[in-house]
Amino acid sequence: MTRRFSAPAFAAATLAGIVAVTPAAWSAGYAVREQSAEAQGMAYAGISAGTGNISSIFYNPATLALHSGVNVTGEFAWIVPDVELMNAQATTIYGTSITGGSGGNLAHQAFVPAFYGSWQIAPDWHLGFSFNAPFGFTTSSEDPDWIGRYHALGSRLRTYNAEPMVAWQVSPGVAIGGGIQVQYTDARLTSAIDLGTVGTIEGAPGGVPGSPAQEGFAAIEGDDWSYGYSLGILLTPAPGTRIGVGYRSAMDIDLKGDANFALSAYGQLLSSFSGALVPTGGSASVTTPEMVTLGIKQDLDPQWTLAAELAWTRWSRFDQLVVDFDNPAQPSEVTLEEWEDSIFLALGLTYRPTDKLRLRTGVAFDEGVVPSADRRTPRIPDSDRYWLSFGAGYDLTESMTIDAAYTHIFSPDAHMNQQVADTGNAARGNLSGTFQSSADIVNASLSMKF
Repeated sequence: MTRRFSAPAFAAATLAGIVAVTPAAWSAGYAVREQSAEAQGMAYAGISAGTGNISSIFYNPATLALHSGVNVTGEFAWIVPDVELMNAQATTIYGTSITGGSGGNLAHQAFVPAFYGSWQIAPDWHLGFSFNAPFGFTTSSEDPDWIGRYHALGSRLRTYNAEPMVAWQVSPGVAIGGGIQVQYTDARLTSAIDLGTVGTIEGAPGGVPGSPAQEGFAAIEGDDWSYGYSLGILLTPAPGTRIGVGYRSAMDIDLKGDANFALSAYGQLLSSFSGALVPTGGSASVTTPEMVTLGIKQDLDPQWTLAAELAWTRWSRFDQLVVDFDNPAQPSEVTLEEWEDSIFLALGLTYRPTDKLRLRTGVAFDEGVVPSADRRTPRIPDSDRYWLSFGAGYDLTESMTIDAAYTHIFSPDAHMNQQVADTGNAARGNLSGTFQSSADIVNASLSMKF
């Protein structure tokens, strides 16, 4: 009887990677927090309670009520991460050493734009619009023959989120708001496949586990439209005190894509007998997490403002990823993730030396979502992050303001210990090492009022 080929390397290392995003996001999981230059100057402390421009509506649509007339804000963040795998070791399921270098910097620079607009249509009613990239990454090894190539080569996730909003000033001290999110997601992932190990596992003759000469290459692309909403409330219990609560809903993403392969001679032989490793369609479903934020701002005097922010994100929704293939010769695969919910905590301070100039600083703790070393991968070397931010804002005219911020993110060493016994790793092999990560983020914005 001819054995059926299961293609475990491809199933676990391709579509699974579409939503198993990477450190280029530089917030917990695969979120992009960099949505406001003004708030970044305080490490996003108090953003749910409103900002001087309208960028806070991403986190709390009720803060639209703070702004009269017509307002626009354009943002541009530049993220420069550095992620390196140290002391890497890798072997196949049969104990054969996997050769290759450390891969260099696994994370790539990213540019993250954002745009906001608002319009006061009545004394107590405001309309708003935001365009953001709430999730995203671009990453790849500098060396295509690096030691972790069976786990990851290149990855890219792009999201485009548009959200119309409305806010109502219920009373002088209470405002509420909400919005409808429309999001487009586009993803591409590439991986090497250890076909020598795949063939040996499947009982095919001639396989040499870990042999570069028998390797294959897989690429998958997928996209989808998804929908969600946001809600918020803003309280002003006393002059100089604001409390805001925001909610961004979960979103169901059903990625559908096309898989393509470049095969060695040995891989072509396996494909001809098994019917696998041929161009096919594939799909994977994931639910992005909901997020609840609480922000507080307190004016200490006309020059000083203290701010705090607490955010909770339900990353535990990402417990496992089930990948289905259109080709019946490639059965579905399950990859365990077992992510955990995370919190983000920030404290910030604003000082106004003049009527036109504002100076800001802040610190934050961003909790990682990967629970242990055996769940950490080259695609998701997630760990705790510590933020140190500085920023400034200046009124060019009565109707035009610029803001800029700089953040350095520190991360403790994060250990990885991928084992062949883990789901999906039989053909990928063992991979261990320690990630050393950091990032620098520069953000700038221009705001105008009409």
